[in-house]
Amino acid sequence: MAKFWLHKSLNNEEMNGQIILLLNTVVEQNYFQYNDQFFKLAKGTAMGSPISGTIAEIYLQHTENEYIKQWLDSKEICYYKCYVDDIILYNQNKTQAEQILHNINRIDENLQYKITTKEHRSINFLDLTIHRKENNIDISIYSKATNTDTTIHYLSNHPFEQKIAAFRYINRMITLSISQANRNMEWATIISTAKNNGFPENIIRNLRTKLALKKQKQKPTTKELNQKWVPFTFFGPAIRRIINLFKGSNIKIAFRTTNMIHKQLSKEPFNIQNPSGIYKLKCNTCNKIYVGQSGRAIDIRYKEQIRYVRTNNPQSAYAIHILQNRHEYGPSNNTLQLLKACTKGMRMNCWEAMYIQKFHQKE
Repeated sequence: MAKFWLHKSLNNEEMNGQIILLLNTVVEQNYFQYNDQFFKLAKGTAMGSPISGTIAEIYLQHTENEYIKQWLDSKEICYYKCYVDDIILYNQNKTQAEQILHNINRIDENLQYKITTKEHRSINFLDLTIHRKENNIDISIYSKATNTDTTIHYLSNHPFEQKIAAFRYINRMITLSISQANRNMEWATIISTAKNNGFPENIIRNLRTKLALKKQKQKPTTKELNQKWVPFTFFGPAIRRIINLFKGSNIKIAFRTTNMIHKQLSKEPFNIQNPSGIYKLKCNTCNKIYVGQSGRAIDIRYKEQIRYVRTNNPQSAYAIHILQNRHEYGPSNNTLQLLKACTKGMRMNCWEAMYIQKFHQKE
């Protein structure tokens, strides 16, 4: 398929050959890991690869050019529009919907579509509900049943620009050609979502006014076209004293946060063979579990725990349990287990709390 599109380009054969070679190299790197095992996809592209979306788009365009175009020319399908993986079709009942679905699913057995037909003269497409009337078409804003009204809370330690970004879809309500009744319904939903996440109503109303004025504004000025964006790490409101220095310049500030979950939970340990991290100790008599953390090698921490037991030293919860209940402990190979390798710090505290909760729920 890539060859098909490349032959339509103005590149020479040598360039096309190099592009195909690079594509094959990238596409073959579709390995993934699950449950401590590595797998290779038999079909499709690797999830998360920057080029996967482009390859998928090339394939869909090839399918449309080879099959859909013919059906449109023969009037088997009267109208066809596609956005990523959402397709809307119109066929004037000339061809039954199930037959169209059957024909499309025959193109590639590994790519199967599902069909949704109109109900009560309405159908959902992307974020719209399209209502078919006698003489015209009416649209309203559609939200999936799984949609929640959860956004970044107003009191969260995030840049205000990131918190308010969840409500910039007000622009959709302003610009779409929808009826006043549908516009009022969407506005009520937005206000309800804002209140549920701690936002004062006046902030949302001010945003609506700002976006409405922006819609009326003409082309951007030369100053706006020459603006440059610079990232700043957001630690708290005090950072605004620094960014105020850039007011009146052509520099725009984009904030990034530090309190992201993956930064707290993902970091490779320094010692792979005998790492630090979260561990569990098992009582060999009652099989109860003790979860702890160690900034040093867990084998060292295990020896300390056993020394507390042997010297009747109640320095740890594990030693207290063994001593008070006269239970037995065992060698490290059947008593000690590493749960998560990580380094000392906040992320270690997070992992420890998670595993304590996990084993507490099992009891």
